[in-house]
Amino acid sequence: MTIFYKKQVLFLLLGTVMITACQKTPIQFGQAYVDNSFSNIVLVDTISPQLSTVFVDSTVTSGSGAMLAGDYPDPYFGKVSAKSFFELSPSGGVTLSHNPVFDSLKLILIPNKSFYGDTTVNCDFSVYQLSNPMSFPQFQNVFYNNTNFAVNATALGSFAGRIYPNITDSVFINLSNSMGQELLNQYKENDATIQSATNFIAYFKGLRVGSSNGNMQAVYGFKDSATLRLYYHETDVFIENKHIDFKLYNSDNTQFNQVLSDKTGTPVAAFNSAKKELLSSETNGSAYLQYITGFVPKIKFPSLNQLYLRPDFVKIIKADLIVKPITGSYPTSMPLPPILYASETDQNNLPGGDLIDATSSSFQTGNLVLDNLYNQNTQYTYDVTSYLQQQLAITYTNQNGLLLIPPAPTRIASFNRAIFGDKTNKQGAIQLKLFYVSVNP
Repeated sequence: MTIFYKKQVLFLLLGTVMITACQKTPIQFGQAYVDNSFSNIVLVDTISPQLSTVFVDSTVTSGSGAMLAGDYPDPYFGKVSAKSFFELSPSGGVTLSHNPVFDSLKLILIPNKSFYGDTTVNCDFSVYQLSNPMSFPQFQNVFYNNTNFAVNATALGSFAGRIYPNITDSVFINLSNSMGQELLNQYKENDATIQSATNFIAYFKGLRVGSSNGNMQAVYGFKDSATLRLYYHETDVFIENKHIDFKLYNSDNTQFNQVLSDKTGTPVAAFNSAKKELLSSETNGSAYLQYITGFVPKIKFPSLNQLYLRPDFVKIIKADLIVKPITGSYPTSMPLPPILYASETDQNNLPGGDLIDATSSSFQTGNLVLDNLYNQNTQYTYDVTSYLQQQLAITYTNQNGLLLIPPAPTRIASFNRAIFGDKTNKQGAIQLKLFYVSVNP
């Protein structure tokens, strides 16, 4: 009987433990949400963000800190080309003696190790002298990606060969001997044109560097420290080789990059000055990002107010926005932007404040994760909790959203781009994971 009694007691205890373990422990949030109520956390993944692309036909490219030159074919953005425009300043305090003799004139460019496209193909650059000095239009102190200045009909020089962006330390482009001799004569005569940057720019105007024939396969980045070097020698007892440098001049912020794209036959061909924003449903279920050519994705949350239709809804407590580039859209030669800020905007599509990380109080960068093995889980992630809490409180028709934008000045010195899919795109879809406090009605 004693043994039987002990077994009965043990059976009752085990039953009690099992019943307790099977019950879902209620979460009590107390006065912060509802009085004396028990609440649960509910995950909602049916509120679909709306994806679109905003097109800006002119982007500021002066003050980028980089010179861009070359072109490449892009399956999404078309034929993309870049040319750099800049001015030069003469060296002062040069003393010539012993009958200097001209040797050569070279433009020296220093790669900054940035590139976009296939660098295994040879480069073909040409250098042209501007026909007129660069000057800002009235009330303007910047130049744009579609700005252009006329050049002389004949190139000053050209370069054909291979550039290894991570190895090549300098690119030397041979220029016109007659121009070099003319510059040396000015120093011989101590001409007024070489006495100041202002005088020299009025005489020499400036240079443009770009692809010679539009058939390159990559755009290369160079430091904004180009040098026009005049080589000469003097003979006394021995021959002495010397040079005079004309340095890049940018005190007036005139150095800029012209960046153009031929969109014919591409997914973004529909964009123009009249069509500044298109929903992803109009562009193959995708949104497009390449800031330097004017394309920026926009994300809106038009169905957010549906939360109020849920009788148990109390408050959003966590929301993560997951943005995935479509599979196969980012080969090694065309990498994704490593950092993307989420900038608040409205119906005017002008960037406002960037989302802040609640933990570090710094700007959210997207925390890019690269899945280089399967290309299935590459994604940017943003904590949009505070943002959606604010948007949910808006009672009028809400046209607000988020623009995904690279940081400055990278966004105007790089061709990094991304193509994002909407909820219908099987190659990668944007997703919102939203958690809210639920109270039984």
